[in-house]
Amino acid sequence: MVPQMKQVVAINAVSATNGGTVTSAVIDLLGADGCTIDIWGTTQSASTQAGSPSVLKIQESDTTVVTSFTDVVGFRGGSATATNVDFVVGIGYTTTNLPNSYKFNVDARSRKRYLSVVISPTTSQTFFATANLYRMEQSPSTATKAGVLSLVEG
Repeated sequence: MVPQMKQVVAINAVSATNGGTVTSAVIDLLGADGCTIDIWGTTQSASTQAGSPSVLKIQESDTTVVTSFTDVVGFRGGSATATNVDFVVGIGYTTTNLPNSYKFNVDARSRKRYLSVVISPTTSQTFFATANLYRMEQSPSTATKAGVLSLVEG
């Protein structure tokens, strides 16, 4: 059985300072039933809620126009409970031996075609994110179609 997954690098070492915003590249869900988005950031200044990102959310749109993206209810994280916050972002690490990792599991069948991740740190941090699309209508048969430099199967 050949896995039907496609990888997308959504954020590649993008830094932001306190109050800044990191917005991922657009994640195209065309042909995917699901998507996992793995996000990790460098250490933060304090191991308290005040040191974690104040915003960690997914947005969606039917087009790639940045201004057309809207928040996805259920995937809106913040540093405190509010009417527009679905979960409180976990407290991160201040030591360099552990990454600050976050994960979104998305049912793509009920989403618009394009997703984007938005993060606002409360301290200077660098972020990375990958999206793995799965149960594709068509299995990526080449490295290019899989979104990678080399595709090795066995």
